[in-house]
Amino acid sequence: MSYLRLARKVRREILEPEESNTHAIDGLRGLAIVTVVLFHCALFLGFLTRPGLYEDSQPWIVFLARNGWSGVTIFFVISGFLIGSILIKEIHHEKRLYFASFFIKRSFRIFPAYYLVITISLFLIAPLGLPAFNFMYSTGNWQELFSGSWASYLYVQNYVNPGHEPSILSWGWSLSVEEQFYVLIPPTLLLIFKSTSERVRLFAVVGLVCLPVIARTAHYLADPNLTILKGFYYYSHNRFDEILVGVVIAYFHVVYPAQLRRICGLWGNWLGVAGLIGFIVVWSYGSVFRSNLFTVVFQFLVMALSTGLILLNCLYRPNLLTRFFSHRFWYPVARVSYGIYLIHPFVLFGLMQLFAGHINFTKSSAFGLFLIYLAVLSITWVLSAIMFLMLERPMLVMGAKLAKKSRPDRLEAGTPKRSATM
Repeated sequence: MSYLRLARKVRREILEPEESNTHAIDGLRGLAIVTVVLFHCALFLGFLTRPGLYEDSQPWIVFLARNGWSGVTIFFVISGFLIGSILIKEIHHEKRLYFASFFIKRSFRIFPAYYLVITISLFLIAPLGLPAFNFMYSTGNWQELFSGSWASYLYVQNYVNPGHEPSILSWGWSLSVEEQFYVLIPPTLLLIFKSTSERVRLFAVVGLVCLPVIARTAHYLADPNLTILKGFYYYSHNRFDEILVGVVIAYFHVVYPAQLRRICGLWGNWLGVAGLIGFIVVWSYGSVFRSNLFTVVFQFLVMALSTGLILLNCLYRPNLLTRFFSHRFWYPVARVSYGIYLIHPFVLFGLMQLFAGHINFTKSSAFGLFLIYLAVLSITWVLSAIMFLMLERPMLVMGAKLAKKSRPDRLEAGTPKRSATM
């Protein structure tokens, strides 16, 4: 492939969004990934656990870094909305679900890059025994790492001693949560829609959101001083409400589009303002390093609802907030956000290993953290773009073709649009 052809392909596949894209969702996804990368850089460098971090006056980079965990919530809400929309449209309009088509497309979207990265992690990087990566894996014993790798391969690492055991991809817990959601939500929605009563269906869809809140309440009552990042934070039964908020929005978006549009019109610009206020409340009073009633029971739901309000604003209100998230500068990051999530810690610890003895990463200032973050994000984006062009995009096309064969009556189940990156 010539340089010009390659440049055109990169521009077409990664840099230029389609006109049919809901650009603001790309912006939300872009915001999610850049905040998660910042959080992980600060967390893995020990920046967020330094004494006096919360008591002392800190620059804006610290404020953003300590709240970067919320990017995962944004991902969850977007995923719930997009996947929920696909499934609910089929059930509501066609009175059935194409399970094979759904799982084929999901598998070809998620599995290739995921299994490539964890296999390289386990069999190529871990055996090198490099000090920085030993710290990332929480062990220098390859056999120990290998013996626990099955949890990552089977998407259950979020339940197999999360936050404690050595792992080939410790940050992959959220992918396990989403994969478990993909398995559970199709039959759940199909069961809900078996009811002929609209009130029963609505009550069931909204009621599902309450179940994780009840689970977190039970955890808190059992141990008010629990450490959030030790197990609790990673369990699907504690986090599904964030994804289900997106499903609820998808339900109204598909089943009651006119009514939802009218309600959003009545709210006007206050819809986005309320979402931003929710962000500020969580970022000011929430944390994954504290333990109180708000942080354990309510902060995840408040963050999800706030994201949902901003999502609704972006869907129905052509205001300044929507234009901000619709700006095309978000798209190149959002387009390869999955790869960025998979790869970025390897880049961070690779830099730590490469410059060991020259830079004391663990004692970096806030400005130093920001420079490290920019380096990690930039390098990761390049690697993720390469992986997307060479692996993810071809697998998307192949998955769409196989999905079409599984449901030949559906003419529109052909090659995916470029925007189908979730």
